[in-house]
Amino acid sequence: MAHERFDPIIGVSGSPGQMGLEHGRQLRARIHRTAALMRERIGPQAYEASWEALRPTVEYCHAAAPEMMAEIQGICRGAEVPFSDIFRINAHLDLTNWRRLVWDADTAGNAEACSSHAVVTSSDVLLGWNGDDWPGWLGCGAIVRGRPEGGPPFIYWSLAGSVGRPGLGPHLALGANSLPSPRWQPEGLLYPILCRKLLACRNVGDALSLFEDYERCSAMNYLLAGASGDLVNVESTPDAHAVIQPVDQGADGYLLHTNSYLAASLGGLGIQDCGCPRLAAARRLYQQGPPTDVPGVRAIQSDHSGGVCVHQPEARTIVSFVARVRAGEIHITRGNPCSCPAQSLRLDT
Repeated sequence: MAHERFDPIIGVSGSPGQMGLEHGRQLRARIHRTAALMRERIGPQAYEASWEALRPTVEYCHAAAPEMMAEIQGICRGAEVPFSDIFRINAHLDLTNWRRLVWDADTAGNAEACSSHAVVTSSDVLLGWNGDDWPGWLGCGAIVRGRPEGGPPFIYWSLAGSVGRPGLGPHLALGANSLPSPRWQPEGLLYPILCRKLLACRNVGDALSLFEDYERCSAMNYLLAGASGDLVNVESTPDAHAVIQPVDQGADGYLLHTNSYLAASLGGLGIQDCGCPRLAAARRLYQQGPPTDVPGVRAIQSDHSGGVCVHQPEARTIVSFVARVRAGEIHITRGNPCSCPAQSLRLDT
């Protein structure tokens, strides 16, 4: 799939089951490819063993998010893929952490290289996200535009077969970066399910309440940018979470994050001392003058001085987007933003 210029865009609507069915039918070949690569990446023996470990996660998600589980079951029917494989696609983050922490018993910190930043301008709120991961996932990504029955519309990018990831809702945009997970717990919401719940929130305050309401399996940072101009990072682990605002970074009207803990309550050293080159580069560029438009955000996403735009054999920027929250539009790039074009989408069309 290296020849593809853009990831496919699909539209889904209706009940959770109907949205899942449409997702599965439209992305069937891509979902089969994603499931096969997931098994390969985790390793066949570990992949098979993981299902027993994930059973409490399935039960927790059924109880906490029955609508999302109905959507996952619809994807299974549409793509003609077993539920256990579609659930493990949605458990990508958590399955990776389970493999490292439980199967391999490797407690050393590990996190993929992703970057999120958001800024309030005179007319809009902008959020930029670089999703960095194994280059083999190129050819598995897709953009999903949803109009749920009785719910707000959304746009997100993810691996085919997944019910959510960073994207745009009517009231806020979401970026996310993995954090070194101190442990993995089976009882918790999967990352894509929590993302979808966040995108449906009416404001950042409502979004923050979800971190009190639900358990998480693994560590992750969520950057939320509300249409009101509220910006927060939520550094979350299975045991706790911490909220970081622009004032905590000595910033005025913008917020940055990569893959290091910044909150002191979670062992973070703060933005000045965290030691991440990508975060240092983004901070330096913002201090020179925060971006005021989409090209300005893309320029920071394309930075190579600190490696914000990732080009490594085992890690690459496989997706990048800039969301204009108040305008209700998102500009999504398949691959590195330094060299690949963006396609523009609106929530209302």
